[in-house]
Parts: sequence; structure tokens; C-alpha cells
Amino acid sequence: MQYQNGHHIVYPILFKEQYGSLSSINCFLYNNGSTLTLIDAGLSTPEFNEFFQQQLKQYKLSIQDIDQIFLTHHHDDHTGQVNQILSQKQVQVYAHHLAIPRLLFEEQYLTNKYNFFVKIYGEYGCLDISADRFKKMEKTFLNRENLKLNTEVIPLHHGDIINEMYIIEAPGHSPDSIIFSEQPVRWQFSGDLLLENAPTNALIDFDEKLELLPTVSQYRESLLKLNALEAEWIFPGHEKIFQNHNLEIDNKLKKMDRKEQRIIDAVRNGNNKTVEIARAIYGKKVETQTFFVLSEVIGYLEYAIGRGKLAKEMRDGEWFFQPVYP
Repeated sequence: MQYQNGHHIVYPILFKEQYGSLSSINCFLYNNGSTLTLIDAGLSTPEFNEFFQQQLKQYKLSIQDIDQIFLTHHHDDHTGQVNQILSQKQVQVYAHHLAIPRLLFEEQYLTNKYNFFVKIYGEYGCLDISADRFKKMEKTFLNRENLKLNTEVIPLHHGDIINEMYIIEAPGHSPDSIIFSEQPVRWQFSGDLLLENAPTNALIDFDEKLELLPTVSQYRESLLKLNALEAEWIFPGHEKIFQNHNLEIDNKLKKMDRKEQRIIDAVRNGNNKTVEIARAIYGKKVETQTFFVLSEVIGYLEYAIGRGKLAKEMRDGEWFFQPVYP
């Protein structure tokens, strides 16, 4: 099914596959009447590539029709077909300026990322359960030339307008997340910021000074940005295309409050260390989904501290947490 408003047309490419807790991986071909833009580029797997080609054919399009690529953020389930497309046609690729070292797998960025997680996981007492995370980063570093995008990436900034598309920074899920807002027709290409009836993780990450970002606070602020926009349709990075984004955002904000309260309750129940808190809430998922659980727990601990509901104290190089009572 395609979506049309005047000369504006969206051709969805929704790859139905269980991807963690999500049931699809989405990208979109968007025709504004003069330019055909691919917004996000799915996975690099043979299965996704075959599906992508089938969808192009179904829409009576080909890679040669694609004029440019927009990326909502750098995660590999949004960039997978870029190099495949570039091998057949040279097109310009646009992404947030913070995405560029990530998309190009720059050596300095990868080194900074590794050192950041050594520091953060050390301070939060998580090193013992994070060995697989570091092995994955080491493998990525060695394979960086094969993983990087084979092109120059054109940087985007908040407030830029390109082909009538307004660029809105929306950090939280990642530092480089953006919304592509087609305001005349009230279409919002929101990446992973807002998914219908599905969670979005605010993944821990670092700023230019290699300090921990307030990802949960950023995510909340980004939801409020999207909430203020008019939207006939939300075109998300996963799950269904949907309407009534204000209702979905309200549900997400309430869920954030519940998550914060769970963290506070765990600390009040005598769990003072990060891993203790994580196990009290998530049980065995701490071992099976370590990175996502730690992102959630560390993110919400810092969120609650920022809101004056918890406090932390460094003891022998590790953070300990305690409740703050009104």
C-alpha cells in the first residue's frame, strides 16, 4: 500500500521479521514530485536484499530511480542496503553530523567508544557481565573497513531543510537520531523515536567529551518535540505505520514514569549497586540482553538522580545508589 497526498507519495518497504522484540524492519521510498529519496536502508542480509529488490519491482521502481538516501540514525538495521545501492548507482547520503564517525567506523570513534564503556561499566560495577560486549567491539574494530559506508556522508543539523524536508534533532535512542518532517503534508519519518505498541531503548552513549549522555531525559524531550508536531502519518523504523501519535506519546511518557518508579523501588528495597538493581527488575535478562538492560538501568538511575529522586555515592571506584525521600 502506498500513501499519497497530492504529488507526495510514500512507498513503504516493511520487512516482516522478528528482530528482537520487534516484528518488522522498515524503510521508505519517498517521492516529493521531483526527487525519489530512500529513507533508511534496512539490513544487509541476503533475505532483506531480496525483499528490497522485490518491493522495488512491485512499485515499478529500480535502484536507478533512487536519487538520494536519508538516514534517521546510524544503527545497522537502518543502513544495510546503502553500500549495495552505491555499488550500482552513486547517490548522496545524508545523516546527522554525529552519525558520520559512526557510519564510517572511524578508528578514533571506535577507540573512544571502547574506552568509554570500560570507564562506565567499571564505575557502575558491570565489567564482570560485559565481556561479550567488549568482544563484539573488538571484532567491529578489526572489521571496520568492511562495515563502513563506502561514500562521503553529507552532514545534517537541526533546522536544516532539504527538498522541503525539515530536519529535527531527536536524540535519546541514539545521539544522532533525527526526524525527517514533511510539514506541508504532515508526514513524520521518525526512525526509532516512536513505535506503535513497541518499546524504544534509550541506549547509553557518550558526548564529544566522552561523558555519559542523559539519554532518558533526551528521549523524553524528543518525544515532546514530536508531540508538538502535526502528523497525519508516522512512518517509523519498525512496526506499523500509524496515526494518533499524541496518544502513543502519552502512553510512552506514562511508561517512562513507571520505569523510573521501578528503579526507585528497587533502590528503596535495598539494592544499592547497578547489577543488583538490574537483577531485581530484569532477572535472567541481565545475562541474555546485557547491553539493553544496562542501558535501561543506568539511564533511568541517572534520570531519577537528575529529578532529585535518587542520589549516588562513589565508593572504591563504584557508584552506590540511595533513595531521596521528600
